[in-house]
Amino acid sequence: MRVLLIQPPIEDFYDTSVRTYPLGLAYVASRLSGLAEVEVLDARTTDRPVPLAEHGFPELEPFYREGVSTPFSFFGSFRRYGLTASEIREAISSRKPDIVGIASMCTAYEGQALEVAEVAKEVNREITTVMGGLHPTLFPAHVLRNRAVDYCVRGEGETPFLRLVSSLSQGRKILRRERIPGVCFRRGKEIHVSEVNVEADIDALPIRELLDTDRYRIGRKRYAFLLSSRGCPHSCSFCGKPPIPYRRRTLASVEEEIGQCASLGVTAIDFEDDMLNPGKGAFAEVLGLFKGRGFTLSAMNGVYPGNLDVPTFRLMEDAGFRRLNFSLVDTSESVLYGQKRRSQPSFVALLPFLEDSPFLVEVHFIIGLPGQEPAALLDTMLFLMARRLLLGPSLFYLSPGSPLHRTAEEEGKDVPFRFMRSSVMLPFNPLFPRSVTFTFVKLVRFINYVKQVLDRDPGVRRMSDLPEAPALGSDPRKRQIVKTLIDEERFTCYDPVPGSFRDEPVDGALVRLFFERARGSAITGYKTKNRLIVD
Repeated sequence: MRVLLIQPPIEDFYDTSVRTYPLGLAYVASRLSGLAEVEVLDARTTDRPVPLAEHGFPELEPFYREGVSTPFSFFGSFRRYGLTASEIREAISSRKPDIVGIASMCTAYEGQALEVAEVAKEVNREITTVMGGLHPTLFPAHVLRNRAVDYCVRGEGETPFLRLVSSLSQGRKILRRERIPGVCFRRGKEIHVSEVNVEADIDALPIRELLDTDRYRIGRKRYAFLLSSRGCPHSCSFCGKPPIPYRRRTLASVEEEIGQCASLGVTAIDFEDDMLNPGKGAFAEVLGLFKGRGFTLSAMNGVYPGNLDVPTFRLMEDAGFRRLNFSLVDTSESVLYGQKRRSQPSFVALLPFLEDSPFLVEVHFIIGLPGQEPAALLDTMLFLMARRLLLGPSLFYLSPGSPLHRTAEEEGKDVPFRFMRSSVMLPFNPLFPRSVTFTFVKLVRFINYVKQVLDRDPGVRRMSDLPEAPALGSDPRKRQIVKTLIDEERFTCYDPVPGSFRDEPVDGALVRLFFERARGSAITGYKTKNRLIVD
């Protein structure tokens, strides 16, 4: 029995190249050892994304333009990140699998996941196709309406997929008498939907040897994803977390996995836990396993600021953390309460320590949350821009399966699956039409750009000095764009097609309000405490 596990490509305005490690498939593959011949095809990780002529989002055309020049750039062209359909077809044909397992994690990219199933059936109708991941967990009946998908798995997939492969290897394709928890299937016009599977044992290690470790790098370092826990104990309204309980792995299994990564030459590890630090004690125990091992650690999902203190930061530094990503969401207590996010007042008290620490800090906040008001969000940005950190804007999108999504469905609001992505700038909050969201992103890009200039040029003391700063380089167009923004409070870009500058589609009143409220405030560098005053 040959099993081919595939991570599909995605199509979007962007992809995060250091977050494509197919850890879930490595977990599934590990359970099939001895039962089947298994191979993993990563059809997403690539150095050559392909621009696509059509993207189907005409409402975004005013905002995303390819080829324009600005130091405050945002998204440009719509691209396919990963293999083409013909390349996937060739890969499946050459491997001749009996079963193709497809990871479908993001609902917005279901089209590319279904495309893989359809290509597999084109290669050979006898290939059994199985789809797993968060999308089929939430919408199993919808997935199975596509005749190219034979089965889908709900929840954690190791045991359901193992039992399904075992059954299929014995010729029991119909599954009339056998019901496998977590496995959904279609028989005629009837769709059988199973319960969500929760693994009893989460200490089994993924089989990373099936992955080409050289393909996954942060800078020059080989990296890998690692989970020290599964699930999340919180229930934030905006989060579409998997419907599984929170559980911690044993320290012994995490320690064994650290050794596994080291043996493969991995020197950078990104924790992908939904909640890495629910409590100080448990987090400290995990950190202790890394001390002195020489790993560079990160947590790109973000660490929860409410459970951190100075001793914990010391442990994080000893373990190998050099950059910290905080999942702040918002500084407004009323917004956090409305989204059922636990309060995190300790974060503000910790900022003086962080500013004097060796950590590089990025603080992520959401733009466009229900309950947010643009003026209050400006307060969050003005507060953060004066600190030694980068601002990390997260554009709100309706996360499938979240309480907000369920409420929207109950109220009859129809949001297409393809709109459930951050790049769409969904105006779910009526106070945040796309022009306002786009403006906030541009303002954040401007603030972060100023911070990087300050790190290179401590001689810049006032905003009015910025257009002449040596750190801007020799490009006159860049200097003109910066000067226009500071002098006239207008975002412009250079369009090479007409060969002239043009205004960007921002909310002019919001830009003016930012400069009005920022006047007299400071912007502080990211790596240094160099600062300038907005005059």
